Formats: sequence, structure tokens, C-alpha cells
Amino acid sequence: MKPILAWLLLVNTFFFNAAAQNRTDTVRIASVNDAFNLAVKNNPTQAVLLEQIKVAKYNYKATQGVFYPNVSGSFTGQDNLHLGVTPVPGELIGRPGTTFYAQFGKKYAYNSGISINQDIFDWQSVFETAIAKNNLKLTQLRQDTFVQSLKDQVGKLYYAALIAQASINNSQKDLAYADTLVALARQRLQEGTTDALNVNQSLINANNVKQNLAQSRQLYDQSVETLKILLGVNAASTLLLNEAMNAGTPGIADITQLGADRNLDVYQQQIAVAEMQSRAQRAYAYPKLSVSGYFGAQQFRNNFGLSFSSDAWNSYRYLGLNLTVPIFTGLTNTYKYKSTLAQRDIARIQYNNAKEQRQINDQLLIKDLANYRTMAAASAQNFNLYGKNLELNKQKYQEGIISMDTYLKTFEDYLKAENTNLNNLSQLFNTWSTILSRQ
Repeated sequence: MKPILAWLLLVNTFFFNAAAQNRTDTVRIASVNDAFNLAVKNNPTQAVLLEQIKVAKYNYKATQGVFYPNVSGSFTGQDNLHLGVTPVPGELIGRPGTTFYAQFGKKYAYNSGISINQDIFDWQSVFETAIAKNNLKLTQLRQDTFVQSLKDQVGKLYYAALIAQASINNSQKDLAYADTLVALARQRLQEGTTDALNVNQSLINANNVKQNLAQSRQLYDQSVETLKILLGVNAASTLLLNEAMNAGTPGIADITQLGADRNLDVYQQQIAVAEMQSRAQRAYAYPKLSVSGYFGAQQFRNNFGLSFSSDAWNSYRYLGLNLTVPIFTGLTNTYKYKSTLAQRDIARIQYNNAKEQRQINDQLLIKDLANYRTMAAASAQNFNLYGKNLELNKQKYQEGIISMDTYLKTFEDYLKAENTNLNNLSQLFNTWSTILSRQ
């Protein structure tokens, strides 16, 4: 019985794991704000930018190390293979008028101690720390700029998918209508009350509807699959948009002012970085003052070996003050300083140009929203009217008041009005997505 139970457990585990691998999640998006939040949280590029912010933070903290003393311990051993000689006057050893060459020191010398170094005045390091701090802020602002751009892309794809879904729903109804017209035209042709031109035109209309339906499905699939990438959704998961597009007048109000553009913040911060870089370069001409100290002991021996007895070691300590004043560096620092000033001026010009262009683009964006809103409302009303005319002409045709030519022409006008309305909605929501990304 035990082998059978083991086999059953093995089979059950295999099918359970297979089912777990094939199981897919369903991600539901109720609104464009839900899509924004999911993208900000799970976007792969967003995760990379957050790691870059961590790197900038660590770099900034690393530059702050200059404000603390550097302490290090050391141990050195030296074998003096041949001690140097020092000429000594013979009077010192009772031999006037001669020179005696004496050797001082021991063959083996050991040093052990702690070194301490501290910068007192080093403006260059101070400005490098300030540059690192401004670079950290610049990285954070670039991340904010990416979020703004990400929301714009997500909004455009989100509304494109909704419009495509609305187009699919309309095209499915239109296809049923077009198939009815084809069947009716063929029936009239057999009865001799119409000609082949009307049959061909009804087939053309039906093919146009099929083409629109396929294009709408393609647009929907492309929008949803691209949204998966931006939202960080697994490829095997299903993304469902619970919101439905209103084919009538969208509930978008006119606006008079937009939110702040994060791109301008980046340009402005680049000026601050360039300013700090110019000041850091100028600091190369400033004097540097530092203090150093050594606290240790020395041991000298004639034979190889090392004693740990306190009597064998001699104290060796010192404190030093170091002042460095640059006098001439071949004009290298001068030209580098002028180069940083030019880079600062470039950053200011770029900021002013971007600010001016943003003001113009914002004014145009507000006007575009108002115009597209009017166009979408008008085209939606026309689409509804063409739909009513199609039903009225259907009744007239059934009563023999109008010909099939007129009936088919009304259906063509209805399809054109539908495409115009969808195009206007697409333009409107593209503009609205850009505005939402600035909120």
C-alpha cells in the first residue's frame, strides 16, 4: 500500500504544480487614477530610478566623510641591509685632524602606531559635498519628471483602450446592420427592384465595418499589452478595464491653469549644480589647512626578532600642521573655472528657453482642450443624429418612400460620423492625459 500512496502523492503534486504554473491573475483597473497608482508602484523603470536615488544618497553621505578625521593603524618592519654612514670629526674620539665614519641605528627597526589626519579648511571638499547634495536633489527631480511622463503615457494608453472598446461595441452593432443590408440588397436584386451596384455597395460597407472592427481590436490589444509593461503587470495576467467610455459628451470641464511641469524643476536644479561646480573649481585657488598626528612606538634590534615587552619599545609621537597655498598652476584652474561659468550660463539659457516654451505650450494645451471638447461634443451629437436618420430612412425604405441608394448613403454617412466622433474623442483624451499627468 505504501508504494501506491507515494505514487498518488507524486501525481497529485505534479498536477498541483502544473496548475499553479498555468494559473494567471486578473488585474482590474477601475479608473485612470488606479492605473496611475499601479504604474508608479510597479513600473520597472521606476524601480531603477529609485535605486539611482539610493546611489545618489550614498554618494552624498560619502562626501560628508571629509568633515571627520581619518584614523588608521599601522605596523611596519624594516631590515636595514646596510646602515648609512655619517662623517664625524676626529676631535670627538681623540683623533684631531681626522674624520671618522660612524654608523648609527640598528639593523632592524619596527614602528607601530595610530595616524590621525583632519582637514581644517578645505573649501574644495565643502563644495564637492554641496555638489553631491544638489545631484541627489537633481536625481529625485528627474524621478518626478519620469513619473509625470509615465502618467501621460499610461493615460493615453488607458483612454485609447477605452475608446477602442467603445469602437468594438459599435462596430459589432454596425456589422449586424451591414449584414442585414447585404441580405436585403441581394433579395431586392433577385426580385429585380435594385441593381448589382447597390449589392456591391452594401458589401463594401460591410467590409469597411469588418475592417474597422479588426483595427479597433488591434488597437485595444496593443494598448492593453503596452499598459501591462508600464504597469508592471505579468505577461500571463489578464488586464481588465472596468470603466466604460461614454460615446457622448465626456465629462471634462474647461480649465484655465495647469499644474507645475516637473521638467522645469530639473532645468532649475541644473543651474544650482552648475553654480556649485563653478564655486568648487574656484576653490582650487584657496589655501588648505590640515592637521596630522601620530601616536606610536618604535623598536630597534640588531638581530631579527620582535619583542612585546614594554621595555623594548620607545615612544614616538608628533603633531603637525600643514598649510598649502596654490601659487601658479599653469592657468589650468583659471580656464577650468571659466568653463564651469560657461556651463552655468548654458544651464540658465536652457531653463529660460524651456520656461518660455512651456508657457506657450500650456496656453496651447488649454485651448486644445476647449476645442477638442467642443469638437467631441458636436461629433457625438452628429453621430446620434445620423443614427436616428438611419432608423428613419429604414422605415421610409420599408414603406417604399426612398430608394436603396438613399438608404445605403445614409448608412455610409452614419459610419463616417462614428469614425469622426471616435477620432475627436481620441484627440480630446490625449490632451486630457497630458493635463492629468501635471496634477
